[in-house]
Amino acid sequence: MRVTICGFGSAGRQHAEAIERLPGVAVHSVLESNTAVTTGSFTRSVGWRAVLEDRDIDAVALCLPPGGRAELAAEAIAAGKAVLLEKPPCMSVEELDRLAGAGGTVGVMLQHRFRLPAEVLAAPFTAAAGTLLVSRFRDPATHYTGWRADSGQALGGITAHLGVHYLDMACQLLGAVESVDVHDYRSCAPGIDTRVSGLVRFASGSTLALTVAADVPARIEQLVIAGDERCVTVTDGAVTLREGRAERTFPAGSTSEMRTKVYEDFARGPGLSSLERTRPVTRILDEVRKAGTGW
Repeated sequence: MRVTICGFGSAGRQHAEAIERLPGVAVHSVLESNTAVTTGSFTRSVGWRAVLEDRDIDAVALCLPPGGRAELAAEAIAAGKAVLLEKPPCMSVEELDRLAGAGGTVGVMLQHRFRLPAEVLAAPFTAAAGTLLVSRFRDPATHYTGWRADSGQALGGITAHLGVHYLDMACQLLGAVESVDVHDYRSCAPGIDTRVSGLVRFASGSTLALTVAADVPARIEQLVIAGDERCVTVTDGAVTLREGRAERTFPAGSTSEMRTKVYEDFARGPGLSSLERTRPVTRILDEVRKAGTGW
């Protein structure tokens, strides 16, 4: 699989690093509109139209801000390219529906779901109780600038761009979302959240109480789900599974390794990395967006 990386900021460079770890997948070229950004040893594409028309390109990785990305994905699908979307995958459930209806092969870079043990993914929870706390400080004056300060481009703040990983892991284990109640929403710009607390109810009868914060100095990322005589705890990427009295720990692999697993799955034909598996977390982000913007 020959991939063109579209956008060569931090996310694009991370994609390149992940691809280089995987035989059978290679960076064909990089499309970057900012001439001040170097593409290193990778061939620089002359433009989006050239990418669409190049038959040597099998897939595009859209490492661009979420706003307007779905339209580019649809164009790539129509040109016969597979598409890998950076997170958050879509601006809304409606956008996800339109992209899913375009057909083609679409995967999503939500690499943390690949930390979950296969036996846990194979047996989703029912009537479980979950808690999620993600806290990582972001200075609004330096972090939420440019496109990150524009909800029409960024979708949101800390929840859409960091909390999404742990919310997505919870959704992989708890299933379809029934309702989302946002109890506390704080922002540094319209629609750019710095703290969100709420409760998610799932069709499985499970619940998840959550807080995602960028305005607290202490750093922690922890998801706990208990039910069905099992308990899964994910702390800073390490997973602990308790079944009765038995306990197993799965150490946190590097994030780069997890991204490589996404590409491995994507190249086979998206399974765990598929767009459809992002529907529950997209529904949550939808409700967070509405709480902050009203649209």
